[in-house]
Amino acid sequence: MNKLIVILLGCLATGWIAGLQADEQSAIATVESYGGQVLGIAKDVEGVRVLIPPKTFEGRVLTDADLEVLKEIPGIMELDIKNAGIGDAGVAHLSNLASLERLHLEKTKITDAGLKHLTGLSNLVYLNLYGTEVSASGMDALKTLKKLKNLYLWQTKVSEDAAKSFQAAMEKSGNDALEINLGWEKELLSKARLAALKTQREALESSATEESTELVVAEDPDFATHIMPILEANCVKCHGEEKQKSKLRLDSYAAVMEGTPDGKIVVAGDLIGSSLFQLITLPADDDDLMPPKNGPLSENEIAQIRNWIVKGAKAEAEVVAVEETKVASKESGVFGEFILPILKERCADCHGEDKQKAKLRLDSLAATLKGADGEAIVVSGKPDESSLYARVILPADHDDRMPPKGDLLSKAQTDLIKLWITSGAE
Repeated sequence: MNKLIVILLGCLATGWIAGLQADEQSAIATVESYGGQVLGIAKDVEGVRVLIPPKTFEGRVLTDADLEVLKEIPGIMELDIKNAGIGDAGVAHLSNLASLERLHLEKTKITDAGLKHLTGLSNLVYLNLYGTEVSASGMDALKTLKKLKNLYLWQTKVSEDAAKSFQAAMEKSGNDALEINLGWEKELLSKARLAALKTQREALESSATEESTELVVAEDPDFATHIMPILEANCVKCHGEEKQKSKLRLDSYAAVMEGTPDGKIVVAGDLIGSSLFQLITLPADDDDLMPPKNGPLSENEIAQIRNWIVKGAKAEAEVVAVEETKVASKESGVFGEFILPILKERCADCHGEDKQKAKLRLDSLAATLKGADGEAIVVSGKPDESSLYARVILPADHDDRMPPKGDLLSKAQTDLIKLWITSGAE
């Protein structure tokens, strides 16, 4: 059985189309001749994912003209042509792909002129322009993409100020869900995400001040005891042995930690880098909320998953259940749960009760917000203007980096500090 037959059978199995026309079969065969693939999205989704490699099996670099065949393939929802020798003329062949939701154009030769060919892709939610020649001048062409949620502009000619201006314009036109990635440590969170984080923080603080006999977390959580029951009840039906939406399985520890072909979904100690946690804490009306049916998860279930990731996402651990009851201090809110432990471990020796270098204390929320000798080190909502954050992300050999001795803070720790400041530093 040759590869074309395998692909056609896969398309039929996913419900993409009941019977392919001759021109469609020919188009798929052509893509396959490039060394590319046409794959079904999922069993119950009528659409396909197309992957185009940079070169053919024979080593020929693909050209703009090679993309013309795509117009003969119906229902393309995701197109990946990153690293190919494709330019503006090639992108012109994508202008009529009305079903397209995800488009990878990383390291192609596209310029501002090519962006004009994307204006009609009204269903596009993901666009990756990493390593291309696009600039701020071409961004206006993307303002028609009202559903766009993720835009990658790392290593392009678009400045941070231009990206912020574009995001603000999209918000003004009604799209408050757009997030823009400008590279490592430079992600412009959407207004919708910030609102969700604020709601989550308020819920955490509210629950911390009320008596509760229901919220039970483990001092040393493990996967089998605390996480697997949640996944079995809510996730395994779509991500298990019989069905693997998005090529993801959640029916074992190994599968969860492996993630998807696109990357890991759980990063031990890093809530921001763990897409599993991000997806279960989205607003209830967000299209990407997981689980999509009968969601969201309960506060108890979310707390268990959060606690497990923060404590190292272990497969097995000594389980010591503790019951959270009435907490009197606000230090048990977001600051107390996520930020204060970092500051106590790495900063309080020099900035605590016994010693206050630079007249600064970091052993309480009030002291941290007070700053050093009357000068604020935290600017609410602005991590880049907050010296607390700016100094903990400096290189190890920088004279002003904090802490001055020992290892740098981990990315998970600096991400939590950034997120706390971005969300209001309360």
